[in-house]
This record gives sequence, C-alpha cells and structure tokens, in this order.
Amino acid sequence: MRKYYSIITFIIIGLKLTGNPIATPTIEISELFFDNEDNWKLELFYYAVNQEDYPFDAIFLYSSTDSVKLPNYQFEGDNGVFVITKDSLDTEFNINRFGDSIRVVSYIWEGYEEDILIYGNMEGALINYPGDGQSICRYKYFFVKDKSPSIGTLNDTVGICGTLTGVVYDKYSIPVQNRTFIMDNSFKTSGNGEYLARVFSKPSNFHRIQYQIRPGFLKTVGIDTISYIMEPDSVIVQDIYLLDTLETVINEPFILAEPIKVYPNPVLASEKIFLEIDLPVKTANISISLVKLNGEVVKTVQIKEAVSLIETPKENGIYILNVWLENQIISSKRIVVK
Repeated sequence: MRKYYSIITFIIIGLKLTGNPIATPTIEISELFFDNEDNWKLELFYYAVNQEDYPFDAIFLYSSTDSVKLPNYQFEGDNGVFVITKDSLDTEFNINRFGDSIRVVSYIWEGYEEDILIYGNMEGALINYPGDGQSICRYKYFFVKDKSPSIGTLNDTVGICGTLTGVVYDKYSIPVQNRTFIMDNSFKTSGNGEYLARVFSKPSNFHRIQYQIRPGFLKTVGIDTISYIMEPDSVIVQDIYLLDTLETVINEPFILAEPIKVYPNPVLASEKIFLEIDLPVKTANISISLVKLNGEVVKTVQIKEAVSLIETPKENGIYILNVWLENQIISSKRIVVK
C-alpha cells in the first residue's frame, strides 16, 4: 500500500478569473533519516507545484542551530519528492539526531507556507528520535517511526506499525464480543472480547474510539483514556474500557457531502477563524473540537449558528478541527496556527 498524503494542505487562497479555486503550492517534510555515522537525509514532498505560472520565490530550511536557502530545484511534475543531504548544500547546515526542530518555509505569491518537525529531546517534540535503521516519516496527519526507510521515493506503509492487544470491556466490565472498532486502523473483537490492533509507531493518547454500527456507518464512544508510545513491530498489552453503550442500528440515513468551510487557514495565534456549516444548526447537536496532533483536546465549542467565530490557541502549531454531529465526526480539517 502507498501512503495517502492526506496531510497535504489543500488551502484555498484565491480564485482564478474563471472562478476555480487555486491550491497553494506546498512543500512539506516527508522523511528524516540518519545513517550509522549520523549523516542525515531529509526528504521533502511537494504538491501542486506550477513553476511556470506560480514559481517559488525562495525555499528556506531551518534547524535549531542553522538556516540555509535551498538551491533552485527543477521539479518533475506537480507532485513528488526530493532529497537534501548535508553534502548537497553549499552552506554548513546541521541537524541533531537526538533532537531538533526542522522547518521548511517556501515563499510564493508574496506569502509563505511553513511546515515543521520537532522530535527527540527538543521542547514541544511529538515523537522520539529515530533509532538505528529507523526514520521519522509522515503518515496522514502524523509523524511516525519507520523501520523501513524509503528516502527518495513516496513512503509506503511497511514498517510504521506495532500491535496493541488486550480485551475490550463495556461500561459494565463485560467483554464486548464481535464488534468492529477503529483507532488508527480497524480491528474486530473475538467471541471473548479479545482484540489485536495495528497502530502507528508514535506516542498516542485516546479518549474516544470509533465503532461500526453497520457497514459504512460509524459512531464514536468514550473510553477510559489510554496512552502509549509504540515502536515499529512492538507489542503493547492494553485493555480498553468503554464509557458508553454501543448502538447496534442507525435510525436515520447519513446524508452528508462536505458542508463545512473553515477560513482563513493558516491563521494567526489567538485570532479567530470562521466556521460555516450548511446544516440545521438550530435543531442538530453540532459541536467542534480542536485537537493537537498528540491527541490532546484544547477546545470544545457547541455550534448554534450557521457562521461561527472560533478563537485559535495561543500556541503555534498544527491542529485538527473535528466537527461532531451527535457523537459522530462528520468532518476533520487541518488548521495551521502561526
């Protein structure tokens, strides 16, 4: 399987004369690898590049100690990857294996796009430093450990998971039999409630998990919080205790396209973003939650108006804005706070 780069920013920043939306050309950190001598390789992923009509003015790379302007690259196609090494740069640029903050900033259209990876012993790190033979790579919204680095090619899903195993119990501490749940990936309990789940190699914190009512229909359920730090191909034993009763049927047709708009994005810290919802907010139970990439919920707001203003956190970073209808997530948006 190939990774789907769902974290790629589809930020709409303008309209062509035809009225069609323009996707911002974006460069993001895809993978970081160190060899046995601590020489680094940094893979960058680019999306929606159009160097003829909208060329990058400049691309800068920053670590906690150094900064460098990258050479002018010849991009092959609109989407792809390119690799930077220490030897490929004319300027001294160091990345600390055991912890660093790496930023790539691309300037275009009198604006800029920024992506950041903080790892290891740096303040604000969301993942530990890579071990021998490992890399840190991006999967969906997250950076994960990868024991099968694929520097120079699109990342695949090999080597980025471990196993979570145990028993799922209901709110009365009775094993939940033959039900399908989803954390990072879907898993099903056995006749005695036991489960095996493939989860991503990263620190994780779950307060709720999804479950299947019937094929194609999911809801979420609260659980006793579980936290763990998974390494590739490791096994962690962790029982799951549900806090609510599971539904077995769904009474209403689930008819939703994508009636959610969020703007501006990126947005400044402590500023406000607009949230437009094309749903009957006066009668439906709709709320939003703003979540850090480590799973910490920083804000929950009940929505009562079709257009609402949501104040962003004071801390810079990437957040996930989840829109809830009843107890089900109907939309997730990646929000960049600068």
